[in-house]
Amino acid sequence: VMRSFDPALDMLGLQTQAERIGNVRLIIVDPVVSAVTGDSHKNTETRRALQPLVDLAANLNAALLGITHFSKGGQGSDPAQRVLGSVAFTAVARVVLVAAKVKGDDGEDRRILARGKSNIGPDDGGYTYSLEQCEPLPDIHASRVAWGAAVEGSARELLSDPNEQDSNTEDGKSAIEDAGQFLRDVLAEGPVTSKVIQQQAREAGISWRTVRRAADDL
Repeated sequence: VMRSFDPALDMLGLQTQAERIGNVRLIIVDPVVSAVTGDSHKNTETRRALQPLVDLAANLNAALLGITHFSKGGQGSDPAQRVLGSVAFTAVARVVLVAAKVKGDDGEDRRILARGKSNIGPDDGGYTYSLEQCEPLPDIHASRVAWGAAVEGSARELLSDPNEQDSNTEDGKSAIEDAGQFLRDVLAEGPVTSKVIQQQAREAGISWRTVRRAADDL
C-alpha cells in the first residue's frame, strides 16, 4: 500500500538512503510545513515535528533549508514573524532569509533578499536581484538569478513599501503587534513559564521589553 512520506515514521529510512547516496550536504524541505504532521500553528507540536529534521541534518553534517511563504497582510511588520504557521518555524532556524518584490522610492518594482534573523552572524542587510531568461545549452531555455547591489537596513525596512499608508509601518507599534502575535502563538496551548517565553523570544529576535509591553496591551 502506497502512502505519503511521514516525517514521524520515515526519518530513519531517509537517513539510511542519504548515507547510501553519500556526501549529502543540503536538505531542502518545500514547504517546511509538510514536515509537521500535527497543527503547524501550535508552537509545541511544530517544534517537536521539526526536531527530527534538525537531527537528520546534524547526523549527515548537512545544511537544512526549509521554504515557506508569508501570511497575507502584515505590511510593515517584521517579515520573520509573518511566515505561515507557528513562530517555531523561525525560532528553530539559525538563519531566516526573506525574499519579496517591493516598490522602491522610484515607484519601480525590485526584488530583495534580506536577512530576517541570524543567530550566527549579522541579522540585517541583503541584496537586490532579478530573474533573467537564459540559454545555458543550445535549445535549453531556463531562468537564473542575477544578483544586484548590496543593500543596508533591517528586513522590515527593506521589504516595506515606502508608499504604504498603513499605520502599522511605525516601528514601535508594529514591533509590539509582532510581539503580541508571538505571545498568542506561544500561549495557544496553555500556560508557559516566563523563562521559556524569554528563550523563545530571544530565538525569534524579539526583545523582552517589547514582549512585556505587548503583554500589557493584550
